[in-house]
Amino acid sequence: MFSSQTIDESCMSNYQLFFKYLKVNHIRCFASNSFHKILSILLISIFSWNNELLAQSLPIDINSIKQQVKSSGSTGGSQTVTPAAGTATGTRTVKETAKGKTLTDSLTAARKSTIDNEKTELDSATLSLRKKIFGYSIFNNKNLSFEANLRMPSPRGYILGADDELLIDINGYSEAHYNLTVTSDGFIKIPLVGNVFVSGLTIEEAKTRIINRLSQIYVGLKNYQGAASNTTATVSLGTIRTIRVTVQGEVINPGTYSVPSLAKVMNVLYQAGGPNENGTFRDIKVIRNKRVVAILDLYDFLTSGIQRNDIALQDQDIVKVGVYKSRIEIEGKVKKPAIFEILPNESLEKIINEYAGGFTPDAYRQLIKVLRYTDTERKLTDLSGDLLSSFMPKTGDLITVDGVLVTRFENVVTLSGAVFRPGKYSVSNNQTLVKLIKRADGFREDAFLGRISITRLSEDLHKEEISINYQDIISGKTPDLVLKREDNIVVYSKLDLEEDFTVRIQGAVNMKENETGYYPYVKNMTVEDVILKAGGLSESAATGIIEVVRRKKNVDKYDVSSITPQIGERKVFAVSKSLSLDETASKFVLEPFDEIFVRSSPNYEKQQYVKMEGQVILPGQFALISKEDKISDLIARAGGLNAQAYPAGATLIRKVKLSKEEVELKRKQQSELQDNSNKVSVELEPIAEETDQSIGIDLIEVLKNPDGLADLLLQDGDIIRIPKEPQTVRMQGELLYPTSTRYLKEKTFKDYIAEAGGFTSMSARKRAYVIYANGSVDRTRSFLGIFSNYPKIEPGSEIVVPKSTREVTPQQVQILVSTIAGTLGTLFTIYGILRLNK
Repeated sequence: MFSSQTIDESCMSNYQLFFKYLKVNHIRCFASNSFHKILSILLISIFSWNNELLAQSLPIDINSIKQQVKSSGSTGGSQTVTPAAGTATGTRTVKETAKGKTLTDSLTAARKSTIDNEKTELDSATLSLRKKIFGYSIFNNKNLSFEANLRMPSPRGYILGADDELLIDINGYSEAHYNLTVTSDGFIKIPLVGNVFVSGLTIEEAKTRIINRLSQIYVGLKNYQGAASNTTATVSLGTIRTIRVTVQGEVINPGTYSVPSLAKVMNVLYQAGGPNENGTFRDIKVIRNKRVVAILDLYDFLTSGIQRNDIALQDQDIVKVGVYKSRIEIEGKVKKPAIFEILPNESLEKIINEYAGGFTPDAYRQLIKVLRYTDTERKLTDLSGDLLSSFMPKTGDLITVDGVLVTRFENVVTLSGAVFRPGKYSVSNNQTLVKLIKRADGFREDAFLGRISITRLSEDLHKEEISINYQDIISGKTPDLVLKREDNIVVYSKLDLEEDFTVRIQGAVNMKENETGYYPYVKNMTVEDVILKAGGLSESAATGIIEVVRRKKNVDKYDVSSITPQIGERKVFAVSKSLSLDETASKFVLEPFDEIFVRSSPNYEKQQYVKMEGQVILPGQFALISKEDKISDLIARAGGLNAQAYPAGATLIRKVKLSKEEVELKRKQQSELQDNSNKVSVELEPIAEETDQSIGIDLIEVLKNPDGLADLLLQDGDIIRIPKEPQTVRMQGELLYPTSTRYLKEKTFKDYIAEAGGFTSMSARKRAYVIYANGSVDRTRSFLGIFSNYPKIEPGSEIVVPKSTREVTPQQVQILVSTIAGTLGTLFTIYGILRLNK
């Protein structure tokens, strides 16, 4: 069939590598046609010296095979198992430690990934239905895995098959160890013994047969002439074979799965995702050789944890999950509401108690509602709780278990208010009001016993109010009140019936903890008590003038003639500075809502400071000595001006503090000034509560005439700045080239404007003004709207030319020309009359 060619070492290594791959992945080729096909492909690839043909002809590659063969020979690390073509699980990789402990399993990871993908891909209705099915969660739980235990001892009754590995250990007089794999023909080959057929035998039967054959060369395994055996042999499972099992029917992922030969039905069901929304949990069949060998009811495992008929699978087994036959849904007050699959003759009592976990504590068991489908419509049935054991549900039934009325009590009253133990109490055995108060440990000290209110629901379902004088009950004037269910008893407190009495203190007190000055009123409280609560008197307090204003209290007088305009009473007295309780105490007892005023001493003043800056002999901060200290007094205390001082540029900086009301008023005025309805632009500084204002002073006049009108009184925080004599003049605003230039006495306003390039087309010439070094301002004045009189320029002056905001229309020009013409005509007329009079 093939031409004879020399097979070199590389081709032989490929040949050996291929058969090692077959061994590692447990591929069995029972059919001769399949075997010859694979062998032909292999020989073609070998004799053609083409390694790529092997990779193209089989669903494998050389690098992958080398990696798998390498990993299979190690004691730890990863073990890769590749199922036969057409399986649903693909390649499985198990990473283990050297001791055999599983670290990661690609099958488990893939199953968890499948669960996530199912949740994403399914429509919300189907997913919601699946979640409600009883038992679906065990196959949809990432933390739950039904996998065969491959590290267990050799199981009893295990039936051997091809690719199973047997470990034979001989100990005693002779020592030997064998790792033998069952061939596809069912044999194991023992050195020096030969082939032993073990396929189809149980592990126990195979052990007996193997020991009998081994005793031919190890005579110590049997008794000899009455002497005990001196050699023992053990036979155990090593690596187990892989079998193919088909899961079909109503499961999440039907298909063929490659699983270990120790796998049971639950193992492959988990890999297949379990029954879907139409699959049965009660009638899962295992088909072997065209006959049913086991039927599983998953409810056995779900309810008792014991899985009956969970048999070990064999190669080519079929797990059949059919369509459910009968389902009902239970909702409401049961421990596990869900959709349950029921069998014939299962009562509702069994379903609720065994499958749904029973009723919850708050379930209303007297009446169960059953919603059932008829041939044409739906029907609602009220089922008595006594008939649960005899009631057989039908498919499609919706069972609803309602709850008891948690907001309604059959024997409860509510007690609240001034008692030691308020709350809910039972009213069984003719409970009365007196008995109820005793059970609540009695009244508090502040209880108002003259009127206790009971709110009761009458027979016509209207609320009615019942008032009881408890003292009359105790004295026997009134019979004790028998309580009824849902009565609401309120015992009022005397403290709640009184107004919150307070007193208030303000003025020269420290106010350390309570800045409002309000304190709760206490009977027999004195002024000294309130002063102590407020932190004591301040240093400025005038203890000889303590004023108390008391409310006018004549509410009980109904005589119209007694009505006066007086609204309060004023009391003035003195207190001791020490506030001690001695003969100097005021003894003035306060009443609710008294207002206490502690005045400050008229001669008390805190130190006030002013600051002198600039060209004086002794600049710095100075304390005011008198309320009448003026600028000239401060100049004298500073040693006078030095030689560089420029008194004409002296400025007074004063801190101005405004109240919140003043700030709001000024902001309102500023807003009105900024109204541009007349096309007037006004730029104003923002209003703040505290600002520094510059006041222009005439220091030359102050020094020439002390105590004169220019000599201002000083205030706390004032700053007087006396600069050096400036030598420049600054020009800014609507000029062609705003700049600063050297001051020359002979230059006028127009000369400085010329040095700045002159006015622009937008200059408001008649509104130009000058800011002098001391902060004062002078503006341009005009005569008859034609002639302008510009301010005088001094050293340090600042010329400001504002921008014109008015748009001159032709009508305005015409009016202006007419006005000027009229004015000139009047002047010429007057001039002519004067000439004629001469």
